[in-house]
Amino acid sequence: MAKQIREISRNTKIRTPHHIVIIVCEGEKTEPIYFKYFRGRNKLISIKIVKSTAGKNYDALIKKGIEEKTGIESSCTVWCVSDVDVDYNTPNNLSAKNKQLKRYVKAAADNGFNIALSNPCFEFWFLLHFIYTTGYIQNYDSAVKKLSEYIENYQKNSDVYNLLSDKKSTAIRHAKKLKLHYEREEKNDFFDASLNPYTNVWELVESLTEI
Repeated sequence: MAKQIREISRNTKIRTPHHIVIIVCEGEKTEPIYFKYFRGRNKLISIKIVKSTAGKNYDALIKKGIEEKTGIESSCTVWCVSDVDVDYNTPNNLSAKNKQLKRYVKAAADNGFNIALSNPCFEFWFLLHFIYTTGYIQNYDSAVKKLSEYIENYQKNSDVYNLLSDKKSTAIRHAKKLKLHYEREEKNDFFDASLNPYTNVWELVESLTEI
């Protein structure tokens, strides 16, 4: 019996992940719930979804990404998933937000991280599964109001992946079309708070789908 076990062990190749994708989420539930469905599709890829626990801000996302990447010896990609979420009660709100975004983009670049940014919020990515729009969306409440036209009684932290999965290619197409729209208007800074609506979550989704 022992000999048989040794022979099986020698002939069985155990596949271990050779690449790790770390997704650091700003949201506590909405984004983690959505991205969990991409795990387990390829045994050679490990997708780790973590939440920023040091506050809802860009610095915390970068810090968490660094913390999670530290000590990993295999190939690793880090994505920070975040919203623009302009506070219109703040004086010079767009200017203040853009200063934060510039620091965020630089910190991500310095650490080799990717950013998946949505303006005003992650729910805009959900909305693109149903419609293409360039119309201004002021905030989270406005985005949810539009999304509720297609997902009845949508609430924050809802698990809507199964409602969206067969429309993924449509959302990616709409997001790429929106990017082209801004490029034609010579608006090429995609991490500018004035670029509303906008999301490049499609880049992360497409990369996970290709994996």
